[in-house]
Amino acid sequence: MITLIIPLKHIILDPEKPVDLSTLPQQEAIDLIKASYGFLSPAIDVSISNGVATIALQEQRADKINEAMKFYQKGVKEAQQGTYEKAIKHFKRVIEAIPQHVDARRNLAMAHLEIGNIDQARELLRQCLKIDPTDAWTYVLLGNVATKHERAFAVAEFYYEAGLNINPQDNLLLNNFATLQLEQGHFDKAKELFNKALAIDPTYPNTYFGLALVGRMTGAPEAALKSLEQLFKQPASTDIRSAPVYKNARALYLELSTEIARRDCKTLMDSIVARKAVMEIATGHPIVIEEDNSLEYISAVSQMAWKHKRNEHRVRYRMRSEEMTPHLIAHELEHIVLEQEARQINRNRFFATTAKTREYAVLAIADHITKLQRQGYAEDRISNIMLKLIQGLTGQIFNLPLDMLIERNLYNKYPDLRHSQFASLYQMHMEGLHTFTNPEIKQLTPPSYFVPV
Repeated sequence: MITLIIPLKHIILDPEKPVDLSTLPQQEAIDLIKASYGFLSPAIDVSISNGVATIALQEQRADKINEAMKFYQKGVKEAQQGTYEKAIKHFKRVIEAIPQHVDARRNLAMAHLEIGNIDQARELLRQCLKIDPTDAWTYVLLGNVATKHERAFAVAEFYYEAGLNINPQDNLLLNNFATLQLEQGHFDKAKELFNKALAIDPTYPNTYFGLALVGRMTGAPEAALKSLEQLFKQPASTDIRSAPVYKNARALYLELSTEIARRDCKTLMDSIVARKAVMEIATGHPIVIEEDNSLEYISAVSQMAWKHKRNEHRVRYRMRSEEMTPHLIAHELEHIVLEQEARQINRNRFFATTAKTREYAVLAIADHITKLQRQGYAEDRISNIMLKLIQGLTGQIFNLPLDMLIERNLYNKYPDLRHSQFASLYQMHMEGLHTFTNPEIKQLTPPSYFVPV
């Protein structure tokens, strides 16, 4: 026989309508326990002595138990991989053989939560508390259900506090209780709880994201970004259930970086003007910065005085957004810096194509041109597109290594520019991704131009 020994004061028949069984007549308490614990077995024996209930149920054969434990391990693996329907089947097999297995019942509840079966999950979790009223993780999950699915904050607080009374060092309880405080606008309490959780487990991603949200909601974006940066420095969790945290953290990082860059745009531009004055002395030429929205395929360009036989350098940029402009201009100014440094040591070189190299490039994609001709594209359109593609590709080959060097220089030399740099590079990345994945562009582009990564 398997026996559960539980003090009457700890038995939770219905969390929303608590009953102290120790105050009831013994037979009435026994009848309530039998009715409430019927999920364990059709026939259970209950006895009460000295304020403690003993619940007895039939034990399965050893081979059945061993088989059930194999299903438990399979269920855990499937849940970690996000295949919840398979996990549910495995966990059900476990509790059929071992009905008092709290971990299997709790994990079954978690799998139901992931696929939206809230009522089933809630009932399974309440059963877990009946089997083991000291199981802290069950309190976590019941608090989560009350918070996220019922918006019953008082009920959630009851569960979290009950769990923390059992285990005040439980990282998950602290995190979830902190999140509840955050949702209610109790920012100081939330921050205190998140910091306690962080001291216990500095690897849990939700804690860093929670602290970032505290910073976001209290008007401290720099502190929020610092928390997110600490998150990204940690080894990524392999549990698929953490994926939404990382996704939301990346989105928040972009949002905060953009917000700070936009807020600091004027200050950054003043700083860039000051740097420009120093560069003018170093290069011996004035630098003219001008907005030019006629730029079509590029966001900004630098024109060196010595290349264009002018007295001044020019930086032209297309107005994209306030957060991008400081980075775009700083990037082009760094081009001037690098050319000046190269000239000083006689290492500056020009990059050029010739009629012969362009002819070679066209011949290299002759099969693709023939394919477009067979598909009915006009000759003049094919020629125009291919020449632009070749010009664009040669520009990429030349500029990409140089641009990467410049971005590293900007990051290291000008920390105040990093938010603008991040927001700007992200926007350009998304535009490039759109171009790279556009079906029409992909059809027109020679396959050899797509480098596998």
